[in-house]
Amino acid sequence: MTISSRFLIVSILAASFLTLLTNIEHTAIHYWDEGFHAMVARNLTQHPFLFTLYDQPWLPFDYKSWGNNYVWLHKPPLAMWKICISHWLLGFNTFALRFPSVILATVAVWITYQIARDLFTEKAGLIAAFMQGFNPFLYGSVHGYKYSDHIDISLLFWVEVSCWLLLKAIRTGRWQMYAYCGVAQGLAYLSKSYLALITFGVAGAVWLANRIHFLDLEKFSTVEEPPIRLKHLGIQLLASLLTVAPWTIYCLIRFPKEFLWEHKRILDHLSTDVESWGATWDRPLFDYMILFYPVFYAVLLVAVLCLIWMIVKNRKLGEFFILAWAIGVIIPHSYALTKTPSATMIGIPPLLICLAVVISRALDSEDWVYTSVWGAALIAINTIKGGKSLVGGRDQFDTLNAFAPYIETNFWIVQQIALSLLILPGIAVVYWLLSRRQWLKPIWSFARILAIVMSLSYVGGYMESAIHVTQVNQNDSYHKVIGEFIRVKFPANACFFIDDARYGSHFFLMYYANRSVYQSRYTDSKKGVAEHDLDRLVRQSTAAGAEPYLVGTVGRSYDYPTVAEGQICDRTYTIYRLGEQQENGSD
Repeated sequence: MTISSRFLIVSILAASFLTLLTNIEHTAIHYWDEGFHAMVARNLTQHPFLFTLYDQPWLPFDYKSWGNNYVWLHKPPLAMWKICISHWLLGFNTFALRFPSVILATVAVWITYQIARDLFTEKAGLIAAFMQGFNPFLYGSVHGYKYSDHIDISLLFWVEVSCWLLLKAIRTGRWQMYAYCGVAQGLAYLSKSYLALITFGVAGAVWLANRIHFLDLEKFSTVEEPPIRLKHLGIQLLASLLTVAPWTIYCLIRFPKEFLWEHKRILDHLSTDVESWGATWDRPLFDYMILFYPVFYAVLLVAVLCLIWMIVKNRKLGEFFILAWAIGVIIPHSYALTKTPSATMIGIPPLLICLAVVISRALDSEDWVYTSVWGAALIAINTIKGGKSLVGGRDQFDTLNAFAPYIETNFWIVQQIALSLLILPGIAVVYWLLSRRQWLKPIWSFARILAIVMSLSYVGGYMESAIHVTQVNQNDSYHKVIGEFIRVKFPANACFFIDDARYGSHFFLMYYANRSVYQSRYTDSKKGVAEHDLDRLVRQSTAAGAEPYLVGTVGRSYDYPTVAEGQICDRTYTIYRLGEQQENGSD
């Protein structure tokens, strides 16, 4: 690594880290999915091996309902253990909740740089690191705004570590490196289950390609014998199993019904519409992944097509490895009936590396192909309007009978790619006509400069999108102040009901209060705001040994004894003692 390269990568890492830290302590707890993980991690500080959502479930619960149960095994333990440690060190606050994500997301940028540098060039590594260091979707995950948080950041980190160690293993042929790779893969599994197997899939693809002499590993490997053998795959898998086994055995012994049910639901994703996340095969490529690469998505896909062609032509490990990684993420997710936005997030590094390789080769090489691919794609996205998904929402398509509704909705992707491919032959003709002219080189240099200038506007917009995430700064001092008051003033057996019907309002309060909180009113997708039978809930909680209270936040009047009231940011609240009188129902 040269001094300039070292300076650039350190600058990228520092800038990304500091930008991620901006407003990371914002006090809003987000229901999907940060609120659940925050509560479980907080409860872990009291009992590190007992994963609970409601640490004291005063109301009856169904162990199959991960949204309101007691023992919570909906996600593996590793990410929440890391948040738990952060709480031990930094206290119970949202900075501690999200700081582990900042650390891992930053280190993941460095690993992306290392992978791209090992497979390709220093310049490709720097470009890929920069794009990942300011990825808007990753920023949204770190800050808890997306349908993912530290769970997915932890998965991304350990998948990257395992892929990097796999490269080290292929280079050296040492069985120890395959074992380390397997351990990292096991830690990825302990972050978010079977998605971690992507590394084993990449290893299997490289082994098979080498076995049938499709790949030439001699230039990459430092050993004479085959650097990846079937026994190496066995070592990798065995190391993963040994890493995962203690947790699995522990759960099977202590929480068998909860563990087996959650494991079944994971496998149900393949063939069942789980929690209304079912979608047709085209949603990952033509909806979700646009979120990861706003504006320049078609440029990235054209770069992928270019490298697929290069694999057939050159059969080098670099292109094969990153494409096996990317395709190995996309195809299984497209096949599974249940599809979530964050599941393809582990495909961000290889796809960004694909684009970085094309750009770096266009800048470094006299080969007209990469400059042409880059330039044609830029012309296409400037000609045809697009760059963001036109899908109206999660449930826009309420049927799975259509073949490709997301392609139809976001057809601009197909149009931009098609235009890029149509422009390429024209560029080839121009290149052929100029090939014997002495001014070919300056013209091609000008084309590269033009491509750089065109790209700069997209780079600026890309960074602005990431920075915008940090500027949202969504705070919730209302629930924070009430929750901290409850934690200090009320007994440990206090059970609270809140009349705020918004999704997750009880979680907003529960994290800060460290007491069990339930909703007395809720939002029904068809009926709107609906009422729970509060009298029944009070009887149930009292029978379980709780002291029930109601937190009034919406301005309704209740005929219960008032025990506390206050005002926060022009918004009032009242806490009532339940179980003594009936609500008069007045508004």
